[in-house]
Amino acid sequence: MKRKTVIYIFLFVFGAGLFTCLNLKDIEMPYDDAYSVFMMKSSYSDIVRITSTDVHPPLYYWGLKAFSSLFGSSAFALRLFSQLGVLAVLLLGCFPIRRFFGDKVALPFILLMIIFPVTQYLVTDIRMYSWAMFFVLACALSAYDVYRKNKVCSWLLFFFTGICAAYLHNYGLMSVLGIYILLLAALIRGKKKWRYLIFCGILFSIAYLPWAVQLMSQLRDVEADYWIKPLTINDLCLHIYYFYSPKSIWLPFTYFTKYQMMVWLILIMFIQLILTLKVLITGFKEKDKIICPVVFSFLAFLFPVLLGGVISLTSVPILVTRYMTCSFGLFVLGIAFILAKATEYPIYRTLSYAFVFLLLITGGVRAYSGVKHYNEIDTAYGQIREFVTKDKEQPVFVVNSFSYQEMPRVQLIVPNCEYYVLDRDKSTNFEPFVFERIDSIPFHDFILLQHDRKDEQREFRLYQAELLKEYSITDSLRILDICFYKVSK
Repeated sequence: MKRKTVIYIFLFVFGAGLFTCLNLKDIEMPYDDAYSVFMMKSSYSDIVRITSTDVHPPLYYWGLKAFSSLFGSSAFALRLFSQLGVLAVLLLGCFPIRRFFGDKVALPFILLMIIFPVTQYLVTDIRMYSWAMFFVLACALSAYDVYRKNKVCSWLLFFFTGICAAYLHNYGLMSVLGIYILLLAALIRGKKKWRYLIFCGILFSIAYLPWAVQLMSQLRDVEADYWIKPLTINDLCLHIYYFYSPKSIWLPFTYFTKYQMMVWLILIMFIQLILTLKVLITGFKEKDKIICPVVFSFLAFLFPVLLGGVISLTSVPILVTRYMTCSFGLFVLGIAFILAKATEYPIYRTLSYAFVFLLLITGGVRAYSGVKHYNEIDTAYGQIREFVTKDKEQPVFVVNSFSYQEMPRVQLIVPNCEYYVLDRDKSTNFEPFVFERIDSIPFHDFILLQHDRKDEQREFRLYQAELLKEYSITDSLRILDICFYKVSK
């Protein structure tokens, strides 16, 4: 077996092992993961119906449901589905990227994909981002193959991967749109036939039309009121360092301060900027062939981000940091090109090694911090189960409609109990979640839930004062971001 083949196998096994360990440790169920779990429990037809009013297309939920029917619905199995998306990206590095651009690009691509901190979110979140990233990158590589050879199989892969990316996430759609535009420009510039691309675009539009109608309806519905907030300076900074950061704003890692982290990340990004400028400036001067794929990769990555930013500033906010991961594979591929070329210059070779080393440390900090956090979550969930079942094995949970997001999480932490949402106007759509809707409380004793957020405090306090006219609170527990109140007459 060739030495380089051994390196590919080692990197793939190392990445798979690391991701599997993280998935085994991660038992946390935030709201988005809980949403996917309950969506997976819906029928295929209900998934289409529910997603028609949601912000995401249905393909991921269909895939998750099919996967769970074969491998079960445990948290590990559902996270494994996301992990497979990242492993599929690594396989793109092992085969098409290696075939197109050689080992000098493929090996850094695989290594970077493993050690970037954001990858650890992609493999543990029960969401569609890892698979969207795979299909967007596969679509871009198919586009490159179309440009090179113009074969029927390349066109078929280009169309198939593009439509899958679009049906996985709206940013997948915008990424594919950017790839189509860049491929058209490349074909025209290279004086190659581009009418097949127009034909492919027409087929794509027809295939996407069923969801495009739903998407237009969603945009009209959210134009006046949407959960995504307008962009701020802080948001822009977060978008810049999101891929590199070992700490997300909601994870309480305390090994370093915010400013220490910023200095570290600025150093990493500054080194990357120097390497990028060196390769681009020298490449343009020398008319190096590597410049075209470098520019294509970065432009294809930036297109959905910039388009989302423009729409956010001029119409409705739609830009969220994690949405950028849909085209993250292109970003990593662009850096892999930069490192492959930069190592040809002695000084910049040292900077390239320093960049990888610093990023490796950052990824290691994220993994260590993540495992410690998951252990704390495991302890917290144990405390929740002990608290709620201390007096009653199957307690009754009640939550106000303005805090209903906490109920699905509790259902997964403490299953097989009774769950009710107090919704007096009966206007809120709680799908895909499954709990009873009540307009008054008929129970002698129950556990009241509250999402511990500032914007809900006033409304909850008003209700709590009304409740205490007939009931009394016998015990309480505040843990994570949930408050549990044992209430009895």
